[in-house]
Amino acid sequence: MKRILYVLTVFTLAIFVGCGFAESTATIEPGVYYTQAAQTIAAQLTLAATTPAPSPVSASPTPTNTPTSAATLPPPVSGPSPTPNPCNQARLIYDVTVRDGTIMSPNQSFTKTWELKNVGTCTWTSGYHLVFITGDAMGGSVSPLLTKGAVLPNQSVEASVSLKAPAMAGTYQGYWKLSDSNGNLFGLQDAPFWVIIKVVTTGTITIWLDAVSYESGSVAANGSVLGGVNVGDTVDKDGVQGFLSFDISSIPKNAIVDTGTLDLSQYVIAGDPFGGLGCLNVYQQDYTPLSAGDFFTGASSGSFMDWCSAESLSNVVVDSDFAAAIQARVGLSTRVQFRLQFSDRQTNGNGTSDQVQFGIPYLIVQYTIP
Repeated sequence: MKRILYVLTVFTLAIFVGCGFAESTATIEPGVYYTQAAQTIAAQLTLAATTPAPSPVSASPTPTNTPTSAATLPPPVSGPSPTPNPCNQARLIYDVTVRDGTIMSPNQSFTKTWELKNVGTCTWTSGYHLVFITGDAMGGSVSPLLTKGAVLPNQSVEASVSLKAPAMAGTYQGYWKLSDSNGNLFGLQDAPFWVIIKVVTTGTITIWLDAVSYESGSVAANGSVLGGVNVGDTVDKDGVQGFLSFDISSIPKNAIVDTGTLDLSQYVIAGDPFGGLGCLNVYQQDYTPLSAGDFFTGASSGSFMDWCSAESLSNVVVDSDFAAAIQARVGLSTRVQFRLQFSDRQTNGNGTSDQVQFGIPYLIVQYTIP
């Protein structure tokens, strides 16, 4: 009888202790791992309460040195797997011709060219095409991307379509994509690229043309073709000439060019080019692409303008020679190009770099559509 009473007493005490732990863990919510640990301890106490003890339970149990196993954390969740590059995808590098908002005369024919890069995993072949999607077609529908060769992944290509401006004044925009040899359409992450023009029937217009960066540059006397538009000499005592190319395809073929201005006001001076080399001159010179043979070694003549000090470069002056050069090419060519050089001497031979280094040169053109 005493043994039964003893067991009931231990069992009742264990239930009381176990309930106390259950209540304490229910009111604390530090996280899932802490909750799991509390439940493990409560389960161990319940198991001990149902096992007969050889001696009475003391009010203050003696702590043991047996380590308690830590709760096992789940492995970290990895991030999403990288999405593989699609087979067909393009990226627009720049508008080669006819930038957004280009002015056109009614019914003017033009060629729109985009520089596109293959950023997919498949090679573009002669089976790929430019396809009109929506907007203003301007006479365009489907045009071959390539006539020969191929465009490998990470390579670029000039994609062109022949178009015609509408007869009525207004702003027109057409959207285009590429299609593969199976007719599947794709674009710039599935978005189309576009052409935007503005048809003007009459009036006077002024446009600012920045130099075409991939056609402009510098050539040294030793034949090196250099990046950036720099003029002067080098530490190797080589003369350096600068070359500028401007896209005039936006000027309607029936336009009358009123004025032309070359803006060279963005520049940095290295050394003393004006003190050692004389005056900076600008001449018309046709080239493309820029090569070692474009360095001019003969007697210079026919200078449009000259600048004999750094300060004078900041003055933007209208010159009739620029207007005449532009007018002669309107409707016949998409480019007008110039050469910058110090004509007095190529180098002063002092072994230091004396240069004018230009930022973004502009050609400012004012013309009238009759």
